Amino acid sequence: MEKVSVIVPVYNGEKSIKRCAESILNQDYSELELILVDDGSRDRSFEIMQAVAAADPRVKAIHQENGGVSSARNRALAEADGTYVQFADVDDWLPMDATKLLTREMEAQAAELVVGDFYRVVDGNVSEKGSIEKNGTLSLRQYADEMMLAPADLYFGVLWNKLYRRDIIERYDIRMDENISYSEDMIFNLEYLLHVKNIAILKAPVYYYQYTKDSLVDQSLNLSSTIKMKKNVIGYYNEFFKKTFDAPAYQERLPVIYGYLLAVSHDSLALPFSPGTRKIEEGEALSALSAVSGTGFPMRSAVLEARLLERYMETLGRKYGMDEAGIKLLYCMEKLQGPCTVESLCLLTGMGRPAVIAGVARLLADGRVRRETPSGGKERFSFRAPELEEELRQLDRDLDTVCFAGFTKEEIRQYREMEKRIGSSILHRLKAETGGGS
Repeated sequence: MEKVSVIVPVYNGEKSIKRCAESILNQDYSELELILVDDGSRDRSFEIMQAVAAADPRVKAIHQENGGVSSARNRALAEADGTYVQFADVDDWLPMDATKLLTREMEAQAAELVVGDFYRVVDGNVSEKGSIEKNGTLSLRQYADEMMLAPADLYFGVLWNKLYRRDIIERYDIRMDENISYSEDMIFNLEYLLHVKNIAILKAPVYYYQYTKDSLVDQSLNLSSTIKMKKNVIGYYNEFFKKTFDAPAYQERLPVIYGYLLAVSHDSLALPFSPGTRKIEEGEALSALSAVSGTGFPMRSAVLEARLLERYMETLGRKYGMDEAGIKLLYCMEKLQGPCTVESLCLLTGMGRPAVIAGVARLLADGRVRRETPSGGKERFSFRAPELEEELRQLDRDLDTVCFAGFTKEEIRQYREMEKRIGSSILHRLKAETGGGS
């Protein structure tokens, strides 16, 4: 497992720094360091940072005189020693599997950059954003052409939905321009891309980007500053395309390249009641289980484990363009390692018969399930998705990593044995009651 350096510049972030830091330190991926750089805050930010660092040896808390966000990030890059580099802003937070998913994709695709989707959060409304539709790997030229389709999108310009290789950053001395106050992250990305051959596209959200009223960004993004920003960046933007394409291809794209000056972001809003937008309520719902002991409420652990597994399934489904029902059905089929009836799939997934039938029909159309109809027997279905086989098994390993954190091998073995015995006892009673055996 390669180490990831997560960089967070902090300026007057006392209200949000704890949430941001906890979302990073509680990642499924433990081999990381969190570098917090206080950029001359005038509140209790550095005091809180020091407390976070004292509680976790993976945290570095650094204070410097106010020099701007680029200066703070550059200071953190000088301190970083991870194989990969990830960025976050103090007002925002990460989904629990963000770092794990980014590093897996980097290594699986032998890429030099990974770009993921993200959640846009505005007034409690959250909407998933992603400017490239398909998971996979793109060449630099393919990625550059995608950029031209939506040049002002946050997806391409920001740092926080990406994973970088630190050896490339250091070899070419790529740093934030401390003399620029607008779009310094876009310019960093353009320079980094010039040293990249393969870009991995991850169709899973890796970041919660929150709109914060009266923040520095909110105060600065007016019409005048936007025009100034774009005029400042267009030279870098044009130079990037000139170096990426040969002369004829560059000339063909020139009108589109300068279209950046008029382009607007398509991924900066999370409008209530619009398709794909929802309220963030899960934390409040889960808190209902926080104060309930497992002993007094036996469903508690089952509910939490099922929710975690569904969370992993949801992410895998996004990657392959599948809905939750499809992934859940394939997971059960792969686990059973044999033909399944509709009735057994209803029981295992907790889905109703109409939903199972509809889900299986979609999987049949996609070629991920095979139908078998024995003579005189019930129709059965079996797993036929080799591209998903290992990833579905990985779900179990990811689940175990969370469930058995801090357990010894012997404790896990004992738990599995007791779990098996409990399951056998329950199954025996239920089968006897329904006439399925004594």
